[in-house]
Amino acid sequence: MGGSAVVPALDVRSVAPGLDLVLDTVTTFVALSVVVLAWVRHRHGAGRVGPFLAAAFIVLAIANGLSVALVLLGLDGKSGMSLSAPGQAPLYVFITARYLSVTILIVGSLASLRDRPLRRPGTLVVGAAIGMALLIVAIQMQAGRLTPLGTAGGPGALPVSTEYGAVSQLVLAALFLVAAALSRRLHRRTGSVGHAWLAVGLVFGGFAQGLEAVYPSGYVGLVTAGDFLRLAFDVTLLIGIVAEEGATLVGLRAANRDLDRLRMLDVQRAALEERAHLSRELHDGLAQNLWFAKLKAGRLSAMPGLGQEADAVIEELESALDAGLAEARQAVSALRVSGEMAGPLWDVIARYVDDFADRFGIRADVECPSGRSGLTPRAEAELLRIAQEALNNVHQHADATVVHVRASVDDGHVELCVDDNGRGFDPDDVGDRAFGLTSMRQRTALIGGEFHIESRPRDGTRLRVVVPLLPASAPLQT
Repeated sequence: MGGSAVVPALDVRSVAPGLDLVLDTVTTFVALSVVVLAWVRHRHGAGRVGPFLAAAFIVLAIANGLSVALVLLGLDGKSGMSLSAPGQAPLYVFITARYLSVTILIVGSLASLRDRPLRRPGTLVVGAAIGMALLIVAIQMQAGRLTPLGTAGGPGALPVSTEYGAVSQLVLAALFLVAAALSRRLHRRTGSVGHAWLAVGLVFGGFAQGLEAVYPSGYVGLVTAGDFLRLAFDVTLLIGIVAEEGATLVGLRAANRDLDRLRMLDVQRAALEERAHLSRELHDGLAQNLWFAKLKAGRLSAMPGLGQEADAVIEELESALDAGLAEARQAVSALRVSGEMAGPLWDVIARYVDDFADRFGIRADVECPSGRSGLTPRAEAELLRIAQEALNNVHQHADATVVHVRASVDDGHVELCVDDNGRGFDPDDVGDRAFGLTSMRQRTALIGGEFHIESRPRDGTRLRVVVPLLPASAPLQT
């Protein structure tokens, strides 16, 4: 086992103490960042691999941090890390740290694939850190008895791996690739972006150990391609955790939007139930009482000897009762239509217009598109109320014989038009005294629409409402 492995084509090395110190420092800070982020994600309930990631990378951070500390303290020569007097302890410290970290990652992936919970994650992280520290002490104490992993290969030559060192590094490279395959399986099962990045990073780590099998790089000032691959491994893991956090935030925002929409639907269901209740109360209570009062007024008018004045009063009373009954039927019909809003808006409006024509003997034509309107449920409800109020005005005030109701969807908006051939009026003379017009304007403003009315005395009335469509988004199915 005293020979060495040399592959000149892979000898991409240079002696650059400053660059080596920068790489080791950056790698240490990146590894610590992975530890912190992985632990924070675990504390927020984001997956089971977090504690294993934190434990694996705290081991790597300790090994890299020790190297940086020894250089800054000027103790690299005494610890065998100097190229002028290379020892075996630094090589053993780094290879032991990588064996321990990749083993932790493999165990974590297997536990996640088998859905096995980790009872004491904090103990795992602290135990990994203490275990690595004890291993470093043990390696230093046995520094003179260690089987060589690398040799200088001659005066002034850069170190190369021994056969024993090459086999140890190749086995370690294989373990990195096994861990990458397990992370890939986790990604395919869970769809987690973090597992995909972890798999890529572990491949970088495997290639780095493959290069280490030829040329060890555990000495101060020696920079190899493996150092950059290990840095890429750490950075990839850091990017993966950040990307996973971003994906989690996106998912949370989408879930919150769905919850808001579900909450709105619950409110609307409650409102529909209340309207149905009010409809029954009006039909069984007020409308019945008005009808009973009309019957009594009819019996009263049939009594002899009441006189002309009494007959006139009874006639006015019957007219008022007829108007009250019409209003009650209108309210009951409107409330019942509200309870039928599960269908497309245009079908609901068409049914209401047909019912309006049957009840009041006014010719009513309706033209509506097919399919969904594209409006929010709130906007659909308000647009239906506007159509109802417009037809109610035609019945009560316009003295019209024909009314046209048209709806269209075009150019990012919905347009509703109600035209009649009634007596018309001057909108400027009415102002805020017309409760129906004021109500329609307010409803239109609530849904961000535009309200227009055109009318002249003896020339009919045209009402037009324009409402913007929903922004493009996937509809919520209920």
